[in-house]
Amino acid sequence: MTVTKTNASRLRHLQGKRVFMEDFGCQMNKNDAELVVGRLGRAGWSRAERPEEADVVLYYTCAVREHAEERIYGRLGHLKRLKKERPDLVIGVMGCMAQNQKERIFERAPHVDLVVGTSRFEEIADFLADIEYQDRVVALDQGEVAYERDIHARPVRHQAYVTVMRGCDKFCTFCIVPFTQGRERSRTPEEIEKEVRALVDDGVQQVTLLGQRVNTYGLDLNRGETLATLLQRLESIPGLGRLQFITSHPTHIDETLMRVIRDHPVHSRYLHLPVQSGSDRMLRIMNRGHDVESYRRTMDMVRRIVPDMSLATDWIVGFPGETDEDFQASVRLQKDVGFQTSFVFKYSDRSGTKASRSMPDDVPQAVKEERNQILLAQQRAISEELHRGRVGTEHTILVEGRSKRDASKWFGRTSQNWIVVFSAERDFTGQFVRVRVTDATALTLFAELV
Repeated sequence: MTVTKTNASRLRHLQGKRVFMEDFGCQMNKNDAELVVGRLGRAGWSRAERPEEADVVLYYTCAVREHAEERIYGRLGHLKRLKKERPDLVIGVMGCMAQNQKERIFERAPHVDLVVGTSRFEEIADFLADIEYQDRVVALDQGEVAYERDIHARPVRHQAYVTVMRGCDKFCTFCIVPFTQGRERSRTPEEIEKEVRALVDDGVQQVTLLGQRVNTYGLDLNRGETLATLLQRLESIPGLGRLQFITSHPTHIDETLMRVIRDHPVHSRYLHLPVQSGSDRMLRIMNRGHDVESYRRTMDMVRRIVPDMSLATDWIVGFPGETDEDFQASVRLQKDVGFQTSFVFKYSDRSGTKASRSMPDDVPQAVKEERNQILLAQQRAISEELHRGRVGTEHTILVEGRSKRDASKWFGRTSQNWIVVFSAERDFTGQFVRVRVTDATALTLFAELV
């Protein structure tokens, strides 16, 4: 970003102000919010812990599900009184919801001053300077993203997200992402490696590579780059303890990628591979590009090459036209594959998608809720059985901090993303330790230090 002389003087005028930032949705939004805070930090801003303490309140938003959007409108509603008391308070909405709902945001929350879409967040300091001279600022055009980053501006010292690509070319009928994020654009491997090295030099142990369809990384570069070659490029960076990626699409998981993961211990043994439905009819209507049999073959291949891989998936229940027979096919597939984790979502209409335009939302809400609970209950049973089988085994975990349920204990995650709670007399946060599993529930392994 080039700052004009006029804007440079405006930015100096804004130095010392405070920003409250809250992000919603996916890990990429969390990373983008970090980039925003880092950009403002370089412009002389500091971070406020509460909206009441801030000069600017920013929400980095998600448009994938209705629930996330309503949470944003709830936050904006609570700020209405604060804005009335302090007219100089600047309120901004950023990200996917801003890209998709500009008019509706101003209709429901006319006290909003700033709307910034998914590609121009790096210019946030300039936009805030512009608000000094105009009522509202709207920046929604899609294009190349500047990834300039303040390496030190991250909430967790030992973990970091790195966005390696943006956008999606898939156009599933239920998904708004291609319309809010645009087509797939990969960063160069040289740029990514430079960022990862800088993060590791600053104390990061675990790096998570992000992309809406991360396993298509590199295809648009036309250089022969793939996610597999990127992982090989990064795997031997000195000091990097764990490297993982999310989220993948079933049609682009191949044996080459799995062998790269198998052959170097730095790579996480966790694969999030959304299937969405166990019904071929539903998958065709969703435009997923895969069928159940090809998905099963992919799962078999993954487990053959990386036997200790932990598998996670997404399900949508109550998609338009989903019958009891379609849903039972999902129940069977979930049981047959034996996922460690399932994220289950009740279908909600997303304005702008093909499903919204041409498919009536005809599954009753009560039926959606029932199907949701059935899949969750079956997943709990599967997860508990898998976890019980791990009692007595030893694992290396990266310690993340105090246990949220028991402040006297600590918790961390294995390479497979299993949550482990253990006792220790000192703080191991940000370090790798060896533990032995002594007990288990569906969600948690309990362990002792080895």
